[in-house]
Amino acid sequence: MILIKDKMKAADGMLHIKLPDEFKDKTVEVVVKTEEIANKLLSDTIKIDTTRWKFRREEIYSR
Repeated sequence: MILIKDKMKAADGMLHIKLPDEFKDKTVEVVVKTEEIANKLLSDTIKIDTTRWKFRREEIYSR
């Protein structure tokens, strides 16, 4: 799988992407997201209570 990640502004409501020659005659999956939505989805969505977690320092750093 080859992944091309690019940021661009869709000022006219259209996106134009130049693909490498190896993509010719292949099925391509396109995922479009906006930064505003991504930031809202990732902020404060997962909360983990770590107050009762205990670690043995010897086990962690002995390797």
